[in-house]
Amino acid sequence: MAAHIVDQRTKALQKPATEIILRTHTEPSEDLAQERKRATFDVQELSYALNGGKEMLDKKHRFAEILAKTTWGDKSRRYFLTREEEYVGGLRAALGIWEKIKSEGLSLEDGALMRSLVDFPGGLELHIGMFIPSIMSQGSKEQQAKWMPLCMGLQIIGTYAQTELGHGTFIRGLETTATYDKQTQEFVIHSPTLTATKWWPGGLGKTATHAIVMARLMVEGPDGRMKDHGPHGFIAQLRDMDTHLPLPGVTIGDIGPKLGFNSVDNGYLSFDHVRIPREDMLMRFSQVTPEGRYVPPPPSNSKASYATMVFVRADIVKNAGSTLARAVTIAVRYAAVRRQTAPAPGERELQNCAATLLPLLAAAYALTFMGDAMMAMYRQFEKDRDRGDFSALPELHALSSGLKAVCTWITADGIEEARRTCGGHGFSRLSGLPTLHQGYVQNVTWEGDNNVMCLQTARYLIKALAGVRSGKAVSGSADYLNAAASELAPGARSPATCDACWEQPDVAGGALRHAAARATAAAAETLLAAGGGRLAFEGKPWNDNTVESIRAAKAHCAYVLHRTFLDSLAALFALDTLERGGGLAALLEDGFVGASQAAALRRCHRQLLAALRPNAVGLVDAFGLPDYLLNSALGREDGDVYRGLLDMAAASPLNATQEGPAWEGVLKPVLAAQPRSRL
Repeated sequence: MAAHIVDQRTKALQKPATEIILRTHTEPSEDLAQERKRATFDVQELSYALNGGKEMLDKKHRFAEILAKTTWGDKSRRYFLTREEEYVGGLRAALGIWEKIKSEGLSLEDGALMRSLVDFPGGLELHIGMFIPSIMSQGSKEQQAKWMPLCMGLQIIGTYAQTELGHGTFIRGLETTATYDKQTQEFVIHSPTLTATKWWPGGLGKTATHAIVMARLMVEGPDGRMKDHGPHGFIAQLRDMDTHLPLPGVTIGDIGPKLGFNSVDNGYLSFDHVRIPREDMLMRFSQVTPEGRYVPPPPSNSKASYATMVFVRADIVKNAGSTLARAVTIAVRYAAVRRQTAPAPGERELQNCAATLLPLLAAAYALTFMGDAMMAMYRQFEKDRDRGDFSALPELHALSSGLKAVCTWITADGIEEARRTCGGHGFSRLSGLPTLHQGYVQNVTWEGDNNVMCLQTARYLIKALAGVRSGKAVSGSADYLNAAASELAPGARSPATCDACWEQPDVAGGALRHAAARATAAAAETLLAAGGGRLAFEGKPWNDNTVESIRAAKAHCAYVLHRTFLDSLAALFALDTLERGGGLAALLEDGFVGASQAAALRRCHRQLLAALRPNAVGLVDAFGLPDYLLNSALGREDGDVYRGLLDMAAASPLNATQEGPAWEGVLKPVLAAQPRSRL
């Protein structure tokens, strides 16, 4: 192709038109720099607080620089990979991090930080996240001594196989069986139905060599009858260690492409009378003796098997905040420089979408603090559990279930809301938002359908309220139910008397508390009516009460989220929850607030948005998220968003040649057949 040469006359002709454009043109990087100057607080100090101190923040950015230079941590082609390339790349990244930990003497916490930065989930996700924790929490000391060196040395790779084709959250309905043969002292693992096929475990498809299989324990009793002891965990080898081929009786494979998360080989698995040693049942709390006697866990820790699921749900709550923070950072930075549809020259997009982005920013902070508190609660439970104290498990199970639901709903919906504020560029994967959304939404159903999770929380709340009414006080997150009688007495009113009152934590928090108590009481009354004066948590009365129960769980979790962090952002989160989340309508119906108070709440909501607007960029900067992690043309720290889009687009495989991959075989024959005279 001939070189493009522009003559002087053409340049002179164009110059006045260019000058007209440059009068109103500004560089996005300059816009973002100006936004940063508007912050009214010390962004760096807040960033240190959010990231565990200066040392941890520096480490995060240092790791990001190192990882970007590795072959397996390079993200330049991440958005252009095929499914097979995603799987291989994710596994290489996971193994690369594992090797880096070993070779450089890094901690497991360092490894977790690197995994979050690389953001390329692979076949080791459940090995690290569920297989190892299950052995540590459910295995005996002897089992830990046998299996943990194999796990940590990657001599085996494990996964956690619980969900089946026909049964997910309803664990008691699992159909895979483990039948004890006392003559050989083995368990026979079997999938008696098609719906007993394990489905969804990460790493199962093509990576794992072993699995913790949740199966119904069947043991022949003294009377000769087979007795079902419910789901228990068993360690089963799935593949030959030399060839990686499935063992006899094991049918295994990848379940195919998903909406997102395609670097992970989620798999299916079924067993045809596969035998495993008796010693491979997880036996820390319950066991089967060689002669075939079932030894149940003590009553104090009969629910110990829930601990692994509680850990995973607590971890999901923790990750919700950091994920929403990524989406909001991208959207806020882009909104701060975008001028495409501004109502007047020089006015930026953030003015138009502040009402969407600032509440999402508040929610990201709420979820971040809640995640830290949730994991702290779980770590304390671990310490108590090791002393034989399981008293905290019921509330921890209820709270982690409800918060898992509410936090994942907030985050999944929030990512999509943030993406929409970015206009057309938000639809591009180069923005980072579509991939973030596709990779995250599985959390809404992963580890339990959210509506079922809410029902578990509601069951706990209704039982707690019944206990309070019979004279038994409740502690922990539901302690407000101790005052439910006075809270819900006729004439109970909000103390708000002015617009500014709604900024006060006790006023906004009081409204959320009242809404939670009211919703729990309503759910209990509905259940009592359905059960003929009896609280029935099974069957038709319970199934007919799900709407009220889910509402109670949501209201409870909203209150817990609010009281976990208290500042101006908390007020915005509370008011947005009340106004947009439906809480205000319930409070008006209840008479807790009047029309004038509701109007004051809405005015205060708008005033808070205006007050926080100058700090928007500073608040997302404080999350301390490196460009390497965001991998977004729109969320760049320097604000040079349009150069970012062009640079990232150049890496597309379709741009490897100028004519494109369809030229020779598809386009050329068609175009060559057309008469040139038509041009």
